[in-house]
Amino acid sequence: MVAAICSGSVMKMLSLEDRGWDSFYIVDVFDESQRGKRLKRADHEDGDIPYVSSTAMNNGVDGFIAKADGCRTFEDCISLNNSGSVGKAFYEPFEFVASDHITHLKKDGATEEQYLFLKAVIEMQSVNFSFNREINDERLNRMKIMLPVNTLGEPDWQFMDDYIKERKEVLIKKQIAFLEQEIKAIGGGLPS
Repeated sequence: MVAAICSGSVMKMLSLEDRGWDSFYIVDVFDESQRGKRLKRADHEDGDIPYVSSTAMNNGVDGFIAKADGCRTFEDCISLNNSGSVGKAFYEPFEFVASDHITHLKKDGATEEQYLFLKAVIEMQSVNFSFNREINDERLNRMKIMLPVNTLGEPDWQFMDDYIKERKEVLIKKQIAFLEQEIKAIGGGLPS
């Protein structure tokens, strides 16, 4: 186990090293994988639905458009860049329109924490791709990711969930401690 220090106390944390790991085809981990649909920039109309493309910033959101007839929308999934910033992945909790440079990956019943764990593992594969070696359907079908496994050799979804929840808790505590110090430094106190 790993220890983290938060506000002077030591907290034992889950460790990636004390787990068994195995490789899984990415298409077997997710229940759905589908590319977005080509939507030329000239066909974009201003709206309030995020348009996710192959940028590496802002969760891949490249603008906000109106939902056009025939465009594909996705929600609560991972968006994976097939080109551009190849291999970059984001957890998308909101409804969005995906460009044809994006593949959405959805696992029924997955939690936000499980998606965040999967996002990190998927991005480790980005070293296998480049501007000249994009992720096409054939490469996606052959792509494997490493996941922690339970005693049955299946992905350990509970561990993934717990691991990310723990990391979130540590970050929140660090942010609260930082804000408390900043408030004290400017001579204020916390509101009651």
